[in-house]
Amino acid sequence: MSLYADVLKSARRWRLFDGARAAVVAVSGGPDSVCLLDLLALMRERGDLALSLHAAHLNHRLRGAESDADEAFVRELFNARGLPLTVETCDVNAVRADRGGSLEEAAREERYAFLSEAAQETEAEVVAVGHTADDQIETVLHRIIRGAGLKGLRGMSVSRLLGDGSAVRLVRPLLGARRAAVLEHLAGRGLSFREDASNADTRLTRNRLRHRLLPLIESEYNPAFGESLLRLARSAADAYELTQDVAYTAASDCVDGGRIDVSAFGLVHGAARPLLIDAAVAAVRADAPQFDADHYDAIVDLAFAGRDGARIDLPGGLAAVRSGEAVEFLLRPDAEEPAEVEAVLNVPGQTEVPGAGLTVEATVLPRSGFDLAAFLGVKTRYDEVLDLDAAGGPLVLRSRRPGDRFRPLGGSGHKTVGDFLTDLKVPAAERRRTWVVTAAGRPVWVVGYRLDNGVKVTEKTKRLLHLSVTQGRGLE
Repeated sequence: MSLYADVLKSARRWRLFDGARAAVVAVSGGPDSVCLLDLLALMRERGDLALSLHAAHLNHRLRGAESDADEAFVRELFNARGLPLTVETCDVNAVRADRGGSLEEAAREERYAFLSEAAQETEAEVVAVGHTADDQIETVLHRIIRGAGLKGLRGMSVSRLLGDGSAVRLVRPLLGARRAAVLEHLAGRGLSFREDASNADTRLTRNRLRHRLLPLIESEYNPAFGESLLRLARSAADAYELTQDVAYTAASDCVDGGRIDVSAFGLVHGAARPLLIDAAVAAVRADAPQFDADHYDAIVDLAFAGRDGARIDLPGGLAAVRSGEAVEFLLRPDAEEPAEVEAVLNVPGQTEVPGAGLTVEATVLPRSGFDLAAFLGVKTRYDEVLDLDAAGGPLVLRSRRPGDRFRPLGGSGHKTVGDFLTDLKVPAAERRRTWVVTAAGRPVWVVGYRLDNGVKVTEKTKRLLHLSVTQGRGLE
């Protein structure tokens, strides 16, 4: 069966375009998005798809001249096809400097905000993106390595709402298609596309999975390992949906605001209990951090084995208290200050920080040949690259202390770390549990938020230091 037939079958099976009169197609210029556009355009021409298409391209300005060349390619592609196109440019580095957080988060937020606006302007009910089965395989494998549960093992969904409160659906018509089939289709149609050189940089985690780990597993252990991961994702998605149904049905009897009725809770299957806990916690704090398996287990133990008045502290300044025949969740305005954490980092190497349950991996890299823009585009907020020589040493990860001052990257002048976090509206309980990496006693990285301006990578940088911080089953 051709890729055309496969994708059309998938679109009909999942009803991706049912009821839609218009669709926005996200086109980066890479092979997946060019293939997606071509297939949808063919479906329209052949009468298999009755909706108008409008493409959207966002230039993130993360790769300099290469990003501009991507934009020029996309413009030429659409001029040749005579299709409508919306192009916008966004300085994601400036957005990140203004908002804080990671560049990856800023780029994702800007991209989906742009697609949402494009959908509104064109009155489109659907936004289509070009993620393939290979992207799904890499996503699921990455989550397994980090320790995902059932929710994470689902991978990416073939269809979901574009955002909270949005009526626009985000769809992935190519999610069942392998990358080889995409390239074969493009070759057969004589279609060109843009190659992102950063996709070959094995210093990036996803690229190491793609170019090293997956080929090793498939050659040494299971040649169909990719397909096995796809089946796992589908099974996990089905199981999670069933679990959601069970939890939704049980919620009216179990959950009352921030309280869980223990008797009713005991009648619910164990797989649904974390979702009920999430529902009760959300009633107390909507932006509560994601609990890990140990937290859920502790709450279940509190419900069924805890004495009246027993209490456990939870992330995000929360606590769970056994109160009569219920477990009650509450905020801890008087939360105890976390224990002081301090560890000298092994550079290069790994450092365990038991007091915080952290592992810090430090990798020294040469500046030459390192694509910083590509790295910034895929890193998480708990990865950073800094100028090793500008930082000096020794490097220490420790708890934030009153009076800590630094020069936030992208800002002007010095600011206390506490004021910086307050300006970002970080909750007080989280501010107390913020770590910093210091060099010669001065903060150079507020972990998860911002580098110090003095250690940023410049043209004069000779050695890079990549720091990656993980905790337990992985920071999100």
